[in-house]
Amino acid sequence: MNIDTLLTDIERRRAEALDRKREAYPRNNPVASDIGECQREMVLSIVHWKERPLPDEWLVARFQRGNVIENLAIAELQALGFTVRVERTPFEITDKKGRVVLRGKVDGFLEWRDETGRHEVPFEVKSMDPNVYKRINSVEDFDHFAYTRKYPRQLCSYLYGNNLEAGFFLLDDCLGHWKLIPVTLDYAEMERILQRVEGAVEAVEYIRAQPDEEAAILPAYHPNPAVCHRCWCKGRVCFPPLALAGVTVADDPEFEAQLAQRESLEADAKMFDVLDKAVKERVRGKDGLIVGPYYITGKELIVNYKAKPASTGVQWRTKIERLAGETEAER
Repeated sequence: MNIDTLLTDIERRRAEALDRKREAYPRNNPVASDIGECQREMVLSIVHWKERPLPDEWLVARFQRGNVIENLAIAELQALGFTVRVERTPFEITDKKGRVVLRGKVDGFLEWRDETGRHEVPFEVKSMDPNVYKRINSVEDFDHFAYTRKYPRQLCSYLYGNNLEAGFFLLDDCLGHWKLIPVTLDYAEMERILQRVEGAVEAVEYIRAQPDEEAAILPAYHPNPAVCHRCWCKGRVCFPPLALAGVTVADDPEFEAQLAQRESLEADAKMFDVLDKAVKERVRGKDGLIVGPYYITGKELIVNYKAKPASTGVQWRTKIERLAGETEAER
């Protein structure tokens, strides 16, 4: 058996399986799991869904692991004696005209009884990097990170759509630790969400009826440059003015000359790094060496690393000098 052939086959099959999951789907209205901060982006995500870049294989793999962790969390809650209902049918929120303006599907409902009766409490399972996990201890803390900022809006929408007052996030750090974050329905925030999604749906209808008028119908650009900077639309279907994109135009000839010089040296710097590494590897272990006009010295150093647990290591330091006079090697 050729083990290398086997491993190559495993990698190929996994890459092909992940690639098959890189799909885009049309939308007719905003979804609760993707309520962003920009109304313009909501509209463009529906009208120009085909232009949205597909998730790469790494992101697809992360989504799959998130689903696995979600299923494990639900199974563990059930093993603790709780009844969990997994809702397969998405909820829908309609406006006064009867149009669906928001839809979504919560991960699950946990059944709980107390002195006031039986309750079904919605919850969302979120797996995240351990460093992010450590910093989130309340609903307000979700605002620390761009990709977690929308989570409270998502659960708030689920509460509103299911006519419930409270739910919770179950956070998993991918290392087996849990953290439970309570969430109560924020009516003021929900009103802002509804205004945003209703306006987006209205704009989508107008654009589909009058595609030539899209530029005039689209909502305004988001005023925060950071939101534009990380948005998939920017440079594809949305082109915010430089000022809104956080760009300052400076008239600075000296700085411009520095940037030009930096650009010209960049390729040489990369080549230097490659050659420097090759040269130092070639003379590693040699205390002294003369090659043409170059004098090379080296010595072994014991390095104490402060990381825990503490450890020591060996490094070889090399110094290369050009001799001023004629050397034996040149005679």
